Amino acid sequence: MEKLPPFRKLRLLRYALAVLFSMMSLTGCTSEVGAGQEAQATGAQDSSESAESRQVPSGQAPPADQPVSTPPAAIEIAWTKIPGEIRDIGIGGVDEQAIWVVGGESVPGGFEVSYWTGSGWDIIEGSAAVAIDVGPSGYPWIVTRENRIFEWTGADWAERPGEARDIGIGADGSVWIIGTDPVPGGYSIRRWTETSWEDVPGGAVAIDVYARGDLDEQRQGEPWIVNADHQISRWDGSEWERQPGEAQDIGVGANGAVWIIGTTPTTGGYNIATWNGEDWAAAPGGGVRISVNPDGFPFAVTDDQQLLQGT
Repeated sequence: MEKLPPFRKLRLLRYALAVLFSMMSLTGCTSEVGAGQEAQATGAQDSSESAESRQVPSGQAPPADQPVSTPPAAIEIAWTKIPGEIRDIGIGGVDEQAIWVVGGESVPGGFEVSYWTGSGWDIIEGSAAVAIDVGPSGYPWIVTRENRIFEWTGADWAERPGEARDIGIGADGSVWIIGTDPVPGGYSIRRWTETSWEDVPGGAVAIDVYARGDLDEQRQGEPWIVNADHQISRWDGSEWERQPGEAQDIGVGANGAVWIIGTTPTTGGYNIATWNGEDWAAAPGGGVRISVNPDGFPFAVTDDQQLLQGT
């Protein structure tokens, strides 16, 4: 395989984030205390602490584990078409997004693998895949048509052991796969230990990973999965917690924003929605695959291989 020229950081304009969720002022409940100024001061302090503990930073979607007050049932988002024939997409990086796709010409092993330069797609000659995701370094992992797994090193592809059908990478670098062993719910679920794959209970057909905590601290990857019955679940560190709704694909951004491709047919594929802390808020548009950039905005692949960028 040809070596990729030195990896160029993408200088995409950082989009001003729309406020996705309305925040109502929160007032903390206080115990009955002495009258006068003492009671007033205590009530104000409790109210401030309550609001601070649940406040979502301006311009960001709430993290996956943080419910918000009065969650919206729907949100507005605009879609911009990006050129190319795309079949899957992965977005990584932290400070600057790195966009990689599977699409274009059919080749042995799947379809061509390309990355976005800011103005077009650069193809990695000799590479092929059917599924892709991207880590915080900006480099992808891919799955081929034969279920082989490869990691991009910056110069070439390094094959990793095992077989997979789908792959998800968290902003902390944790890598999870949907394997090839049939189990209830779909196929086996495994996580990368840096040398091998560790089995995790359960079965699924699609996966992406949320990384809890501060980017500068060690974090535990928490995958979200979709199983063969379209049920959505989230790993809590020891077991799967069932979430409301149904989906066909799922994507999680570095900031914790979760987006899904649902099961309701619409133009472009199936409905799109985002997690509002308690349930799924409907968004316009349709797709069949979805990924989320570090700021929480979705990129959707439609059923006719168009790539749409949400803003």
